[in-house]
Amino acid sequence: MKLDQGSRNVVLAIDRNGGEATTTEIRRATGLTNSSVRYRYGKLEDLGLVETERDPDATPDGVAAVTVASLTDIAREEIDKGLTVEAAQERAHIEPNDNYEHIKALEGEIAQLRHLVNALDATQDDIIGVLKDTREQMR
Repeated sequence: MKLDQGSRNVVLAIDRNGGEATTTEIRRATGLTNSSVRYRYGKLEDLGLVETERDPDATPDGVAAVTVASLTDIAREEIDKGLTVEAAQERAHIEPNDNYEHIKALEGEIAQLRHLVNALDATQDDIIGVLKDTREQMR
């Protein structure tokens, strides 16, 4: 089943929370905003993966009801097929060879920046020396 990363993360968060989670718990686990989580509820409900229910008893009078999302049997089947494994793998798809080349490139850039900083320090010292000499000559 094809889901975008955010939707997979919502399913994963609900699964990790025992199959049921509030919007706040999902937001904390995924970093998504309230509106993003609610948008994904609609998509996931349409796919039959999630059911949502508003629980007015979970909040004080005058405060909006808490939305609780729970996984459906279809979602549990998809998870068993590897839906959450796929999501976890997509988060960490760094290849060691890619890292090596990237690290070498960054090391080169750092060396260039160090050279520039040293040159600036030397130039600053030269300018300070000229200013001191000029001040002495003006006295």
